[in-house]
Amino acid sequence: MAKKDSWLSAPLQQLSQEVDRLFDELIHRPWGVSRTSTREEIWTPQLDLYEENAAFVLEADLPGVREKDFSVTVENGDLVLRGQRTFERICDEENFHCRERQSGTFIRRLRLPSSVDQQKIRAEFRDGVLHVILPKVPKERTAQA
Repeated sequence: MAKKDSWLSAPLQQLSQEVDRLFDELIHRPWGVSRTSTREEIWTPQLDLYEENAAFVLEADLPGVREKDFSVTVENGDLVLRGQRTFERICDEENFHCRERQSGTFIRRLRLPSSVDQQKIRAEFRDGVLHVILPKVPKERTAQA
């Protein structure tokens, strides 16, 4: 059986990833969200970031990632999601007809605003979704006369 060509050649995939990165920078600039990618980092988890009264909430889709295979850290004012996703291959490369699922390492960085209390950040992982709670620094109450 002949080896199947991918839907997009490598240069077109790289162009597509670069366009995604540029749009991410334009749309998410206030948070400094970036999709860091190198040749080894070929998978980028999708995320949502929204605001509640007392906290910001980040939700990242990590299907197929085991809890031991990722980390959530704060580095120099950035929230950093780092990890990897791997799939067991049950057939040879030449037997694939379509391959859209990606695996590999990933790094997502978000610049944390000063309104986030970095000491109280907490993360929960369930059903393939990472929930990161970013509590806001309480506003000081003014004394009432």
